[in-house]
Amino acid sequence: MAENTLGMMQSVAEAALAAAKKAGAGQAAAGVSRSRFVDVAFRDGALEKAQASTRQSLSLRLFVEGRYAAHSTSDLRPEALGEFVRQAAALTRQLEPDPERSLADPTRHAQGPAPDLGLWDAPLAESPTAHWVEIARRMEDLARAAGAQAGQLVNASGNGYMEVSRELLATSDGFLGSQEETGGFAVAGVVLMDPEQAGKRRSGYWWQGGHGLAGLDQEATLAGIAAEAAQRAARQFGARPGPSGRFPVLVENQAAMRLVGDLLACLSGPTLQQGKSYLRDQLGQVVAGPLLTISDEPLLPGGFGSRWYDGEGVAAQSLPLIKAGRLENFYLDTYHARKLQLAPTTGGGSNVVLAPSHGLGFGRMLAGVKRGLAVTSFLGGNFNSTTGDFSYGVQGLWIEDGQPAHAVEGMNLAGNFAELWQGLAAVGNDPFPYAKLRAPSLLLAEVQLAGGGLA
Repeated sequence: MAENTLGMMQSVAEAALAAAKKAGAGQAAAGVSRSRFVDVAFRDGALEKAQASTRQSLSLRLFVEGRYAAHSTSDLRPEALGEFVRQAAALTRQLEPDPERSLADPTRHAQGPAPDLGLWDAPLAESPTAHWVEIARRMEDLARAAGAQAGQLVNASGNGYMEVSRELLATSDGFLGSQEETGGFAVAGVVLMDPEQAGKRRSGYWWQGGHGLAGLDQEATLAGIAAEAAQRAARQFGARPGPSGRFPVLVENQAAMRLVGDLLACLSGPTLQQGKSYLRDQLGQVVAGPLLTISDEPLLPGGFGSRWYDGEGVAAQSLPLIKAGRLENFYLDTYHARKLQLAPTTGGGSNVVLAPSHGLGFGRMLAGVKRGLAVTSFLGGNFNSTTGDFSYGVQGLWIEDGQPAHAVEGMNLAGNFAELWQGLAAVGNDPFPYAKLRAPSLLLAEVQLAGGGLA
């Protein structure tokens, strides 16, 4: 079945490339995707959401007489494909010339056979919709029980989600590659009434998932997810601002994804080319403290961002981004590399990995903080990629002598990324396992906090 699906996808891509050539395109790239997903949610014992569908699409990049445009369609019927390509080529001809645009150098193409990256699980791919309905139903039952045990339950929810996806890329200069991937998640949500602050509700969420089905639908796994969601709601009881001033800040791994994600956005080709990155002229320079080492690892087995070729068909390989605080590389596809007069790397991220500075996780790192803030989530705020200035609302725990003193809300941390990353004091050994940005807990030596008053 999988071979038949990929064969049909290849036929669509080849037909699109042939039509593009006939329509006058000097170069073209055709990406075909097909996916099936199931998304089910229960809340307070009732079905809240049930979605299941199969999606397909063709994305076509055309290079016509010095002009470039990207087009897409979900109508892959042979009788519709030719007309779509003809219209796409006609529209592309109406654009201004962009001579820097082209396909990637063919010498950089990935060469098959594709490596086994551990992204496909047959039991998950074959699992019926009813299986995910039952996961969601059981997840909600367990979340309700865990929430009732933790406090006065307002509501509980459970969600089951799965997706099976296949993608294929073909270019007019000979690249052909495909990748198949499965994924599934179980999610719990709990809302509790705060016993210390009348009328306030505290929410907690947690999730777990991976490429395989094994273990995800087990009672112990689902009970653990529910218990974590309830615990995260309960630990916000009595939340209030901490003091204003400059203090150490420990950022839990899942929250640290916000900080690392904003930093990575400054390394992207479009942001750099538009002059909207405070790091634009910093290649080869020290931009952070010596404990910060970040790399992009597309060949990581089982990673949520793993791949053997990128969006241009370029061979995936490890890419050092920041090494011991020194900026090593940007994310540059062929076009943006030319615009910036730099060597191309890859157009977008895969699995982002931070090297730990010790073997500790969030809990033991917290125990080492004399006085400061532990951030468990960011609530809004903003980041200016051009200047590096930031201001984030936070939720978390105030720490005194290595112990949580009270829950925190109504606080804000602000400053500039240049100073923030120079003050990196520790990188945990607890990378968040359920995202392609595998951020660990981060300890920042001193950050400006705005809270309930001076310390």
